Order: sequence, then C-alpha cells, then structure tokens
Amino acid sequence: MARAIRSLALALVLTALLPAQAAAEWQFAPLLGFNFLGDTNLSLTELPKRHWLFGGTGRLVGAGPLGLEALFVYVPGAFKSLELDPLFLDTNQAPETITKSNASAVMGNIILTTPRGWNQYGLRPYVSGGMGLLHVYHNDLKFPARANLAAYNAGGGAVGFLSDRVGLRFDLRYVSTTPHGRESGGDIVTGDSERVRVHFWTATVGVVLKY
Repeated sequence: MARAIRSLALALVLTALLPAQAAAEWQFAPLLGFNFLGDTNLSLTELPKRHWLFGGTGRLVGAGPLGLEALFVYVPGAFKSLELDPLFLDTNQAPETITKSNASAVMGNIILTTPRGWNQYGLRPYVSGGMGLLHVYHNDLKFPARANLAAYNAGGGAVGFLSDRVGLRFDLRYVSTTPHGRESGGDIVTGDSERVRVHFWTATVGVVLKY
C-alpha cells in the first residue's frame, strides 16, 4: 500500500512538472544600444556622457513568472581622459590621452515577468537582476588600468513577439561595481586605494529568437 501511494505521488509530481517544462523556452537576443550617466574613480579618467555598446542575452523562461538569464555587455571606448581645468595645466605639457579602452560585463540574472497566460505571446514586461564580473581597461600612459571587478545589475523592460519565433526586446539597466568590491587581475590606479568604483546605465534593443 505504501509503495502504491509513493508511486501515485511520484506520478502526480511528474504530471505537474511536464507541462511546465514543455512550456519553457530559450530566448536568445543580440543587443545594441548605449550607456549613459556613468562615473568612476579611476585616476584622471571619466566615462563619456554617452557611448554605444553591444552584447547579448540568453534566457530560459516558462509560463510562470520566474526565469533565468545570462547577460553580456561590451562597451568599446568606455573611458576617456579627464578634462582638466586649463588654469591648472602646464602650458608646455599636454595631458596624456587614452587611445584604447573598454568595459565588459558578464552577469547571471533572475527574471520576474508576467505569466504568459495574461497576454499569451503579446508584450511581456519583466524585471531582472543579478551578480557577475565587470572588466575595465584603458591604456593611459601615466595611469593605465586593467581590473576584474565584482559587480551587479538591475533593470527591466519588455519582450514582444512578432511571430512564433521572432520578437523584440527593450531594456533599461543599471550596472555597478559592488559597494565593497576590490580590484584583481592587473595594475590599476584610483583616487581611492581601497577599491575601484565604476557604474553606468544602459539602454538596449535586440531581436529575440525563440527556441
């Protein structure tokens, strides 16, 4: 009798799980956009007011409200030399410039979205956030920087499908080093010897491919 009850319970659990797994889907999207409202404490360095970026995301979502996401963002030319007050500069010496720089983020996120049953495959809003790694680099001759930093991100947007397989994704997101993170993996100079601070917002759009 006990064995029969256990078998029945197992069958009920499998029956409950199968529809949810069958309803789960992978969504992949290349991303294109720009970052803005950024700031850093890297010495004599600043982030441009706005700069283009690209990246990609892979998501696993089902009919329910929860999902998982891997996010990658790359910002070429992420840093520039700080514009100093000419009154404090030696007129015989021009400030060093940065000719190469970038920032890249790799994050793992948890997604909270509206259940699919609310609007089937129409526009589906979501919020997501998680932790990962932020790599920063620039080649200033006097104060070069290269570091791997613990970071987090949080944001939201919406995904809407134009057909059974193809849709669009719109996203607004905040990316930042962790409050108590420390640099690793390279020489770096900051105004604060304890840790590096880098943060910025991103706005992106992408074409979603569903599998």
